[in-house]
Amino acid sequence: MADKSIQLFGSKEYHFLNWLKSQEQTNSRGATINYSQEELAIEFGSSPATVNKWLRALQSAGCVEQKKKGSYCVTKTGEAVIAKMQEIEKLVGGKKNGH
Repeated sequence: MADKSIQLFGSKEYHFLNWLKSQEQTNSRGATINYSQEELAIEFGSSPATVNKWLRALQSAGCVEQKKKGSYCVTKTGEAVIAKMQEIEKLVGGKKNGH
């Protein structure tokens, strides 16, 4: 599972998760993403099949929950993954010529 997680979060799925988090809207029921998979695909610029594959992988990893049809939320696990990946990106981005 560890290898799968590393592969998942160094990938397009992680970038999709990060983008998905930016699409959240907060209302009385909490933060949700209120787009169908087709709408997510259009907004993200990918195919519906690819978005479906990414959502299934993220749901399997516990990073995204489907509230109802056309409504998703990034879980606490997903938020933690985003925070850690942002830390790693800062570390890697701050280094020049491997130093």
